[in-house]
Amino acid sequence: MQMLEEGLEKGKQQGIRVKALILINPQNPLGDIYSPHLLQECLGFASRHSLHVILDEIYMLSVLDWDFTSVLSFHHLPDPSRTHFIWGLSKDFGMNGMRVGLLYTENKHVLNAITRLAFFHQCSGPTQYMIYQLLRDRDWLDNVFFPTNKKRLREAQKKLLSGLEELTVPVLHRCTGIYVWADFRKFLTSQTSEAEIELWKRFIAEKLYITPGKAFQCCEPGWFRLTTSLPDDMLQACLEKLKKVLQ
Repeated sequence: MQMLEEGLEKGKQQGIRVKALILINPQNPLGDIYSPHLLQECLGFASRHSLHVILDEIYMLSVLDWDFTSVLSFHHLPDPSRTHFIWGLSKDFGMNGMRVGLLYTENKHVLNAITRLAFFHQCSGPTQYMIYQLLRDRDWLDNVFFPTNKKRLREAQKKLLSGLEELTVPVLHRCTGIYVWADFRKFLTSQTSEAEIELWKRFIAEKLYITPGKAFQCCEPGWFRLTTSLPDDMLQACLEKLKKVLQ
């Protein structure tokens, strides 16, 4: 909590009024999982300083081989009226085009504001009906979709990690099944942001969209985030293109 306290104090000294703490769990882009204890500490910190907490758990159902604890499972929250949960279907269900998100909050002021805003951003009737039919079939979700999805994500992740190992590209082994954080520093012409962008352009030229660390405010050039949730043939083709760029 010392880093949070220091960050808050630094903001005050710069004349910044900090109003909220945003936690992405699982974290993006590293894939770290916040433990229940760490979550409680963060919530306690926010409560002491009267800060809102926005918990983004959009990858929560794609965690592989790790115990994930959602804030919704907590029996006690230090400050329920300032704790807000958001989730969507774009990651765990791969339904980006549906543009469906969810907010859970006990704060009436937030609900009133969102309700008025949502009037201009409503999901269509057919979309709402389809999502309703999908989410109400808990038996199919728990016994078919989620096990199958995790099995395929695990296989894809294993294939990508194996391919990166052959290319001698180190990775941070984390828990989400959708992406990995890989270290391409030794393939840079120099340890600079310009060299990172140069390598990224070489990826783009081969039709490989691998997100550079600069896009995630990474302070060390050469780190990239790779998506693993691809069919086997596409993943193999990507690895072959990656090999071509790095040779």
